[in-house]
Amino acid sequence: MKTPIFFCMLILLFQACTSQLVHVEEGKQLLNPPAEPTEEGYFTDHFEIAEIIPIQTSEAFLVSDIKRVIRYQDKVILLSGKNNTVFVINADNGRIETHIHKIGKGPGEWRLILDIAFDEQSEQILIYNDYSKLLTFDLQGQFLSESNVDGLYENIHVYNEEVFFHNKLEGYSCYPYLIDVLNRKDNTWRVIGRDEKIDFPIRVSGRQMVKSKQLWFTAPLDFNLFSYDKEQIRTPYELAIPDAGLDENLINKATSNPMLFFGEVAKNNLIYSINSIRETSDYIVFHANQGGLFTINKKENEVHWDKSVEELSLHMKLTYYPHDGDDDKIMFILPAEAYTQHAKSNPGSSDNSLDVKEYDNPILIFYKQKSIVAI
Repeated sequence: MKTPIFFCMLILLFQACTSQLVHVEEGKQLLNPPAEPTEEGYFTDHFEIAEIIPIQTSEAFLVSDIKRVIRYQDKVILLSGKNNTVFVINADNGRIETHIHKIGKGPGEWRLILDIAFDEQSEQILIYNDYSKLLTFDLQGQFLSESNVDGLYENIHVYNEEVFFHNKLEGYSCYPYLIDVLNRKDNTWRVIGRDEKIDFPIRVSGRQMVKSKQLWFTAPLDFNLFSYDKEQIRTPYELAIPDAGLDENLINKATSNPMLFFGEVAKNNLIYSINSIRETSDYIVFHANQGGLFTINKKENEVHWDKSVEELSLHMKLTYYPHDGDDDKIMFILPAEAYTQHAKSNPGSSDNSLDVKEYDNPILIFYKQKSIVAI
């Protein structure tokens, strides 16, 4: 454990070399998640369906996979990874209003889209491509501008008119606490975070950074939940994972002997990574590598772990997917094939009201908190 003197010296060196923001930990809550997931359905007891959006399907608009979903007012902005296409969808009816697909080497084009973001102030879609360029488009799909970006990143987000560039992993080492930030107004750069490296050769599933009420991010082998708001990085929560078993020897095996590391993880149901954090008014929802869905009750400082989320009206298990946007909602994805199979198994059911065919695009289901009725 670091001594106070060493810790202070580290902070001074840290600030002198990188000019990064102060990392605030006052008021951090240490939470105790359950040792095992339960079938109690805590999430569905506290959330209810707000919207069901079947995405329009045609031969020209097939969403082969969903890499990113952003919610803005009555729009859903979606990145289809295999298609290298950005879709703008009407959230009221699921209709695709426009799509952006510009393969090439010229201005406003790409071979591969690495990630997208949305600037709510300017109502512009930002596309970060494999030429290390940041492209801007309007909601009608018109190309507006492009700029060069030094370095190569995996994820981008826009928060308060700044663009946050983030990497989950670089080779056999990653700096998940370091984030490069571009101010779009004056085109200046700064760095926030902590200059700490994690040796971890295996990519972590889920999204390590997600925007909701704040910008939340996590790191592998770390059970802190980090947030960025009001120009400060905070650590409001730390999870005391029961029987994590991640001692120093096993963590070293993640680099020297990954097969042994993951063998121990599988055998002992160990949690080594948390990800995909979404925040609503009263709850925080996230994933871990062991599956299921975690929900933090912010008022009671309690953590609940559902083995799965089943929508009772559909009698179907849903897949959580962390979308970006401060809409106070939690999103799940339901494949059209799963819905149609359910419809065939339950003919005449009132649940089968969607006009969806087996090979249609996915269905997006947004949940909101249940209203509390005063007695």
